Amino acid sequence: MIVKAWAPNRILDFGGWTDTWFAGRGCVLNFAVSLYSQAIVKTRARPGVSIIVEEEFGEVVDIPAPGEVLYDGKYDLLKAAVKAMEIDKLEVHVYSDVPAGCGTGASAAASVALLGALALLADRHYAPHEVASLAHQLETKELGIESGVQDQLAAAAGGIGFHLIDPYPRISSSPVKPRREIVWELESRLLLVYTGKRHLSGDVHRKVISDYQAGSPQAVQAMETLRETPRLAAAALHRGDLEEFAEIMNRNNAAQKSLHPAVATPQSEEIEERARRAGALGFKINGAGGGGSLTLLCATDRRREVQNALKEAGYQLLPFHFDWEGLRVWKASD
Repeated sequence: MIVKAWAPNRILDFGGWTDTWFAGRGCVLNFAVSLYSQAIVKTRARPGVSIIVEEEFGEVVDIPAPGEVLYDGKYDLLKAAVKAMEIDKLEVHVYSDVPAGCGTGASAAASVALLGALALLADRHYAPHEVASLAHQLETKELGIESGVQDQLAAAAGGIGFHLIDPYPRISSSPVKPRREIVWELESRLLLVYTGKRHLSGDVHRKVISDYQAGSPQAVQAMETLRETPRLAAAALHRGDLEEFAEIMNRNNAAQKSLHPAVATPQSEEIEERARRAGALGFKINGAGGGGSLTLLCATDRRREVQNALKEAGYQLLPFHFDWEGLRVWKASD
């Protein structure tokens, strides 16, 4: 049997950093897009599980049996999914549409995709929020990795999601559904730019956590701003006021940068400068920052100019559309 699964990445995560344990409560607005983490699972006669990560030139990780998983920092999230679902005699292929470290939640989407495929094989029928919750638990409880709760839900549910976290990790979500002409206009004006492989060290996370817990006025104000921007952005989107939406992107971006100097990079700053000169209005570092990718909102008639300016500077643009389905899983024919 062959089972395939796709789960979307997300961009424009207003309120990122507030969906974490140290924030305690938070609010996030994010957008699922047609850049997917994909899993193909094939049953086989030979015992054990082989995981092939195509982005790493087909590197193979062999697991003798689901209960004999060795976590060594290499594809541990995928190993944890295999262990959790307790299925043997498999060959697993994992793909991603985005470059490594893009900052668009690709790891969480890969976990969601693989869990969805394994659940279908095991005849378990999970709702999207259940798959998202399990993926988050594997990352935080099984592997001890610090992780917010937004990425897994965006990958599982898709669409434009408004998420309230209170208290962490409890999350309640609602889809945001602007008029279709507003969605078309927004989509026509957005650009996703890869700034370079992300490397936001654990030291940066620890400093942000330490500053916030110590009550640093700058950190506290930044987190409060980040909690406010999702509601403001959703309201501007419903009104179709994309100039205001761009301003809220900038407000969120400034708050994010104020958490630590390493959130922005020379590449992301150069992209902002070049894009602004060419006609971009709004800027949002995706994810935690430290590289990865940047979402830009262009003036309605300047997208082509911004796109050309960034291409001439050697930056990679990642085309996308909004994804409205979230996780999709199906049995494939041979």
